[in-house]
This record gives sequence, C-alpha cells and structure tokens, in this order.
Amino acid sequence: MSQFLDVAETLLRKHKRPISARELVDLATDEKLFSDTLSGKTPHQTMKSKISTDIIRKGDRSRFVRTAPGRFYLRELLEDPAKAYEAKRYTASPPRERVMVFPSRVLDGTERFQGIKESWIRVSRKLFRPTVCTYIDRIEAEQRQDVKQVLTYILVTRRNRILAFRRGTFSRVEDYLRGSNCIGFGGHVAEIDRSLYNVGSELQVIRDNAVRELFEELALPQKDKDRLRRGDGLRVLGLLNDDSSPTGRRHFAVVLQYSVSTDPLWEKPQRGEKSITQLRWIDLNALDVELKDFEYWSQLCLTGFFPSSVRAQPSYIIRRTRTLRPPSLLCLVGGIGSGKSLATELLRRDFGYSEINSGSIVAQLVGIPAVSETGRAAFQKRAWQFIQNRDGPKKLALALLNALKSDPQERILIDGIRQTATLRELKRIADRRIGIIFVHAPPNVAFQFYSERSRQVVSFADFLKLSEAPVEQDVKKMIGIADAVLYNWMGKSMYKEAIGKLMQNVGVSRRHHK
Repeated sequence: MSQFLDVAETLLRKHKRPISARELVDLATDEKLFSDTLSGKTPHQTMKSKISTDIIRKGDRSRFVRTAPGRFYLRELLEDPAKAYEAKRYTASPPRERVMVFPSRVLDGTERFQGIKESWIRVSRKLFRPTVCTYIDRIEAEQRQDVKQVLTYILVTRRNRILAFRRGTFSRVEDYLRGSNCIGFGGHVAEIDRSLYNVGSELQVIRDNAVRELFEELALPQKDKDRLRRGDGLRVLGLLNDDSSPTGRRHFAVVLQYSVSTDPLWEKPQRGEKSITQLRWIDLNALDVELKDFEYWSQLCLTGFFPSSVRAQPSYIIRRTRTLRPPSLLCLVGGIGSGKSLATELLRRDFGYSEINSGSIVAQLVGIPAVSETGRAAFQKRAWQFIQNRDGPKKLALALLNALKSDPQERILIDGIRQTATLRELKRIADRRIGIIFVHAPPNVAFQFYSERSRQVVSFADFLKLSEAPVEQDVKKMIGIADAVLYNWMGKSMYKEAIGKLMQNVGVSRRHHK
C-alpha cells in the first residue's frame, strides 16, 4: 500500500524540511490527503514503517532518506547525498488513486449554493458531463483550490429509520463544533468506477460509485447486492456544496438514498470496513442522538431531507444554571449571522434585559462610527488592531463595566464580545457573576440570517470573508467555556421558541422591558 509514501512525498516536497512520521500524519490528516477507507489506531507507526521499509528495500533508489532518528526527507532535496542508506532491492509502487473533479468556476455558472440543493437535475446536467469532468491524482486534487472533487454521500434507510455510524479512531475532529456521528456512506468518485457500461455518462459513473462504496463499507445481504447491481432502491436526493471550510471548498457531493431490502439480516447491520464503528439504526421519528453530535454534512442532510425529525430535537444545552440567573451579567456571544441580534431583541422585549452593545463600545474606544456606517470589513480591521494591543481587552472590559454602572438594572446583557481575553478581564474585575450564552448557527443558516439583515446583496463568498476575518477567529472557542449553548438549526420560529425555553429552564421569569 503506497498511499502513505505518496502522502509523505507530497508533504515533504511542500514543506521542504525533514519531518517526523507523527507530524506527517498530523499534516496529512489536516489537509485531508488520506483516502476515506483508511483506518487504524496508530497511523504514525504505519507511516514510519512504510518509509523505513522503502528506504531499506530500495536504498539509493528510494524517494526518502532518514536525516536523524525518526525524521525523514526527500533524497532529491537533501544537500548531502552521503546520508542516504544502502540499497537492497527495488519494488515498484502500485498506481495512485485518480478521482473525478470539475473546475470550481463551473459551479458559479449554475448559481453557487451553500448546503443542500434538492432540485438537482438542471445543475447536474451542467456539471456531470465528459467535457466538464476529468480525473486527476487525488493528492494533487487535495492541493488545488480551483477544482471540486466529486463524492457520493449515501443515506441508507429502512422504513422510518436511517443507518448511522462513527468513523474510526483515525478520523480527527477539526474543531469543537464538529460532531462525529455520521449518516452518509460513500467516498470519492474515482477512475476505477468507469466501465464500458457507463462511458459518456458521468452521472451513471457516480451511481456506480455509490454501489461500489456500499459494497465496501457495509456487509450487504445477497438480496441487496442483487438489487444494487440492478440499480433498485437507489435514487438521487440532491446535491451538497459546502464552501464553509477549506476542506468543504475542495469537495462536492451527490446525495443518494438507498432503501434496503426486507432481508432480516438488516435487523443487525454489519460493517464492511474497519473505519466504521457503532453502526446502528436511528429512528427518524425520535432521534436518540442530538443534532449537534453529527458532523456538518449529516446535519445538512437531516435538516434538509428530514426536517420533522430535527424540529423534535433539543435546541439548547445548559451547563451551569447559577451563572445565568440575575443579577449576573449575561454575555451573548457567537459568530456573524448566528442570531445574536434576534436573541437580544427577545431578551429585551420578553425578559426585561437592558443591552450593552460591545460593538458600540469598541466604536467609541477606537473613535469611528458604528458598524452600519463604517462598513463591517473596515470596522473589523480597526477592532482587530485595537484588541491586539496588550491592554486592549482590559480597556474594553473596563468600558463595558463603566456602561454597566450607568444602568441600575439587575438584568443586563452584553452583546457581541469576540475575544476570550475580554471575557477573562470581565470576570477578573466585575463585581458580579458573568454568565455566557453561546449562539451557534451552521454556516448555511448564518448566511441566511446575515443576508436578511444586510441592506446589500451579499454572496456566500463575501460572507465567509467577514466571518473568517482575524477578529472573528476567537469566537468559536467560546463554545467550550459557555454556560449554555443555543442552537439555531432551522430558522426563526424554532429559534425563538428555543430562546424562551432556555431562559425559563434557567429560572429567568418573563418581564417585559419598559
């Protein structure tokens, strides 16, 4: 298996320095260079073994050399060739995986979307054509930003149940907001999926890939193998595009559904790959796993194709109650478009809170007009310059508390703090408890909220530039220290209800603001 060697070569050529096996695996995982089927509890040991064996077997014909104990480099980039080990024998490497891609710019011509697109036929006719799609080395594809790799994402259902699983120990969670439960099987559409029977029909190649992936990832009953070979029970539900992360921007998925046969073996489904764990059916009428515990693409599919299941889900979690009750100082934090403004409006109107807007305080400290007049991008730049100063967080915390002194009410809300350092300063110098509510909205919902509030037409790319600005980077870390988390899954009505229930469960009574 040469995948480890190909990945190592790509990374060593990119970084141009000797790297340990463990760091190579970490870099490869971050950059998504490994295939979907890779599993194992100690991939760094596998990496070390593969490179060491290659050096021993091929000697001076190996791509690699060891520069120090546990550190490897490319022979051609090494300044002193004398460090290379002696050759013993040469073993040819098998061919690399070639995956289907299309130019990202083609998607712009079909009205680029974020999330799920159920009306998929027109778009697929433009994208999945032999003149548009091609096949390139997967490692090359992962390094390019100008192409989208085509994947299948298959939902396996049985009446009102859907099959869920967790990826094995090799997969790493990228950040706190990403769950590990998954409802999508499948992987990269590859050149091996082409045959004499689907030549000229890229959509059929994609369907055949879905069949192959199901054969590999699940231990299918014979009845289902026969059905899939005929194409029975398999249908396209829609398309999935996710430009909210570097990984998402390199991928594009065709979402399919496979309705399994009546074979009794489906009562206890069995995996076909080691990387799939905790395989089980989930009742769509009463999800026994919270939506927040699913990875983002699964969240998109659940909210897009099974909205009634999501509406029955809890939309908040409470970690600590006491800090959220008056007379504590309530801080509402979250990313752009998450729904903080709507929450602030409801807390003021229905629960009698007075608002201190951190954006207005920052504007006063910096000496510029408010965001609405300055423009968000320009405001973000000035705010970032201010908060980077050593005493920036302290100055902001003091200014917020000075504004608090002018308001004698017990129910005070601070909206829009964006740095954990500011929260730390507040907790250090405030004379009352500090409670933190983090508002989380998935990127597609955040974009929708932001677009509705903006006075100008904003593309998703423009929205991402604002939400990924340096001054915003600390926001998502706050979910780990929040006393409660509000989840804005599906828009205003469900979100408003969640806000009211959260406050009532905390023990804050309704008190209309005068």
